Amino acid sequence: MAIITCSECGRAVSDKAAACIGCGAPLTSDDSGSAFSREPIRTVTAPLTPAQLRWRLGLSALTLALGVIVAHAVGGRAGVPQLVTTVSALLVIVGLVWFIVAIVQNVQSRR
Repeated sequence: MAIITCSECGRAVSDKAAACIGCGAPLTSDDSGSAFSREPIRTVTAPLTPAQLRWRLGLSALTLALGVIVAHAVGGRAGVPQLVTTVSALLVIVGLVWFIVAIVQNVQSRR
């Protein structure tokens, strides 16, 4: 049982009620006006092909490796601009997150 808001008077009402107890307005079971829908949204896009999944995994691994290489190359040197170290850290973070997402997509596509 959930509490919903009456569209007429704004009173909190049970979703099992047929009408609002405050104003008597009928409560519909249509969720189109509410912020949350009980039904999952069906997507019309086709799932990714195995080749697309491999490309994403490869590009994410390449981004991660590039970030690690750049971070290692500029890590111990004095006089390296702050921008270079920031970009290398961002490459590592973005590559790692993208790599994890690509792995999860690969695992989910096999189910």
